[in-house]
Amino acid sequence: MSAPRITGGLLLAVSACACASETQAPQQVQVTATRADQRQRETTASIVINHADIVRQGDQTLADVLKRLPGVSISGSPGQGGAIQMRGLGNGYTQILLNGDPVAAGFSLDSIAPETIERIEILRSATAELSNQAVAGAINVILKKAVTRAQRSVSASLARQGNASTPALSAQLSDQNDDYSYSLAATLTRKHNEKPFTDWQQQRDTNGTLTLLRRTPQTEAGRTDALTLTPRLNWKLADGDTLSWQSFAYLRRMDNNARADETALIGAPSDYPHNDADFVANFVMLRTDLNWTQLLAGGAKLELKLGAGTNRRKGVFDFHGRDVNGKPLSRHHVDSGPVENTITSTGTYRRPVGEQHAMALGWDASHALRSEDRNEILFDAAGKQTGANNADYRAYVNRLALFAQDEWQVSKQYSLYFGLRHERLDTASRAIAANAPDALDASSSVWSPSLQSRWQLTNKDVLRLALSRSYKAPPLVKLVPRRYTNDNNNNPTNPDEQGNPHLRPELAWGLDAAYEHYLGDGALLSASTYMRRIRDVTQSRLFQQDGAWVEAPFNHGNARTHGVELEAKLRLSKALDVRANLSRNWSRVDNVPGPDNRLEGQTPATANLGADYRWTQWTIGGGINYQAAGPSRQSALVLTSASPKRELDLYALWKMNAKTQLRFSANNLLRQEASETYVYSGADGAMQRIRLTPTRATLRLMLEQQL
Repeated sequence: MSAPRITGGLLLAVSACACASETQAPQQVQVTATRADQRQRETTASIVINHADIVRQGDQTLADVLKRLPGVSISGSPGQGGAIQMRGLGNGYTQILLNGDPVAAGFSLDSIAPETIERIEILRSATAELSNQAVAGAINVILKKAVTRAQRSVSASLARQGNASTPALSAQLSDQNDDYSYSLAATLTRKHNEKPFTDWQQQRDTNGTLTLLRRTPQTEAGRTDALTLTPRLNWKLADGDTLSWQSFAYLRRMDNNARADETALIGAPSDYPHNDADFVANFVMLRTDLNWTQLLAGGAKLELKLGAGTNRRKGVFDFHGRDVNGKPLSRHHVDSGPVENTITSTGTYRRPVGEQHAMALGWDASHALRSEDRNEILFDAAGKQTGANNADYRAYVNRLALFAQDEWQVSKQYSLYFGLRHERLDTASRAIAANAPDALDASSSVWSPSLQSRWQLTNKDVLRLALSRSYKAPPLVKLVPRRYTNDNNNNPTNPDEQGNPHLRPELAWGLDAAYEHYLGDGALLSASTYMRRIRDVTQSRLFQQDGAWVEAPFNHGNARTHGVELEAKLRLSKALDVRANLSRNWSRVDNVPGPDNRLEGQTPATANLGADYRWTQWTIGGGINYQAAGPSRQSALVLTSASPKRELDLYALWKMNAKTQLRFSANNLLRQEASETYVYSGADGAMQRIRLTPTRATLRLMLEQQL
């Protein structure tokens, strides 16, 4: 497991006032040991999942790995992935990190093959070394970096979900020679997807009489080709200094088609009862980092990192609208090309002070420049142009943070961590085209103190308490006041979306506490609790503008959230391991009338139960995952809800010989239908939209060969 050797001496005074009311944010924990008791010994709290546990069940996506972890949930339909949440909260409350750096907007962790990951850190409480933009916590994905011996391996897999298949090929190379080592992992996939679902729309007047009923079966299908490369080079320099270079390249081409065929059972049809849309896009994400570590006198160490990255997309979208008889009515054509380039610089000076203190000072800075070329053209049924729009703009985000930390071993049983981070964000955008969004200038700065304590009892059990401040900064897409329109059927349950340049960051104070009972050999029982108080919480607001329904984010008062998490890892015998966890989350938004005035999209509860059994050359196991759901009131007029999720996953691993193994996995065997409901209740009556999505099991066979 891991922990940062943290430092920052001037924090003792500041942390005394932080002690009064602080919140959890993500913490940076660097793994430097592989001992099973690392989690037990560290002052800063984290859960670290090693490579063997990540690949154990042969999961195709990282979302399937993460959903089994304590307090982690995945939005969306069963077996189809989605946004990653901690404490039931997504929408920016959970920070996603790659090698300790925040990922670019729009980046999905499912683009990373589980086989290329060295470990995953679940960071529940804040340390100053990481950005504190994580009210719920942070998930830090560390790509493979350790090279201990020559390795040549290749794996080939085939996954099947309904009528769609996904072949994949992965290769890993690594070697070392004296003071030099290298590694390279590559994954090539071709994913065919087919997602059918049905929308039901109904409207009732003030008397409850049904005045509108529409049924719209829809299908989204297509193909995605992707290549992922993760090269790394390491050099050992004189006097123990080290230099390393690590990069991440993700290339993807998507070709998707969506089709909808509406039937108006009661009332009039929409503008385009039959419609289809084609979307073809090329994505490129490149990230490279150069790390230098210099050993200084007195046990001090200086760590410097310089990084650069680009995230770009070039896409073409075509919408074709038709009437009830299938006759063409209009076409909407969009060419778009957002590009985001980023430069980062971080540095940390670490120094032990006596035998009791490990101190550090550092900085974390980044400059991101985003530009988007977006050209829209409207055509009538005869193909004649009827309108056009150019919404090109350019924006930048500058971030500068300074931090200090001190980890203090007060006694053999008791240790403290103090941290202070000041982070400033400056965001600005400028229109390139005449009718692009208005100019935007926004700045925010946050002081984030943090305190963590660890008390080891006489029986080696551990008590933890953490206080800290965290925040959630609005992403650029939520700030730029540009309208994203729906091509058909704009209504209160299917509104356009628009940014709000007046959004402020959400600030949170919170408390984390835990009791950990260690049984030896990696077994443990753990119980933890958390509380957050959030100021200026962001809520979606529905309104009408120029005759169209629009949804936009607004700061809307304060909110509270709290919960409990239970975890058990037991070895019942040399052959049988059992895992279980349970979490329960509550929240309340003060300015939204109850009941059900929870934070938007929060998962109320999660539960996991899994086991692994080993004998001779075989390992078999699996688990069941449950995510509760229920109604959530967005405002006095809008109520959303979703169905709970139940997923059963099984796997079998056959070690054919020392270098060859065959892995079989089956995910989402329960094939539960998912439902989402959106209800608007206004002065003229109520409108409801229900989406029903059938799900399918995914079967995957993977052959792994050491060369």
